[in-house]
Amino acid sequence: MRIIKILLIISLIWPFVDANIANADDEEDYKKYEGDVHKKHNDDYDDDEEDDDYDYYKEEEDYEYYDQRYPETNSNTWNIWTRSTYVNKGELPLKEAKEIQLKLENNNNTVSLYLIPLDGEIYVPGKIVAELLGAKVVNYDDSKILEINKAGTELIFRAGTNVVYYNEIKTPIPAVTFYLNDNIYVPISVISNGLGYVAEWQEMNNAVVLKLLK
Repeated sequence: MRIIKILLIISLIWPFVDANIANADDEEDYKKYEGDVHKKHNDDYDDDEEDDDYDYYKEEEDYEYYDQRYPETNSNTWNIWTRSTYVNKGELPLKEAKEIQLKLENNNNTVSLYLIPLDGEIYVPGKIVAELLGAKVVNYDDSKILEINKAGTELIFRAGTNVVYYNEIKTPIPAVTFYLNDNIYVPISVISNGLGYVAEWQEMNNAVVLKLLK
């Protein structure tokens, strides 16, 4: 009789015990799941945080090339940004890639870098030139995007395009940027003029001097 009573009591309370055990198991599983989700989210964020801010630039279809239906522009110099994709370009001061000194006028800041003549433009690594000019630079390696900020001026380049976002305005540049040795190469006319300077070639000194635009 006593055994029957015990079995009856167990049968009455077992659903509640089972529910508590299930709830405890569910809670434990949820905590594990939640932890995994947060870890994955954090890992994904860490991997992509640099590029997430630039989905607009990555996904915009017309970023790649600027519409070239513009009046043809004459330019007898390699160091003036005409903001056009049609330019009658003058002669370049050098015919092949060359290591030179890049200097700031009236300043001791100097860097050595390669100038690359291509498509009627002289290309330089944008990050190096921007930092020489005192700009803040961010590289988005996955997207091949270079962001440059200085004194209220923002330039955003993407390798493989003839476009720069100049203070958020899509603006043509005279030749296509490219990616080489972990650097985005841009026409020196664009980056120097865009940041308020003009580049002057000094053959005797094997140097380019950056002077403030007047």
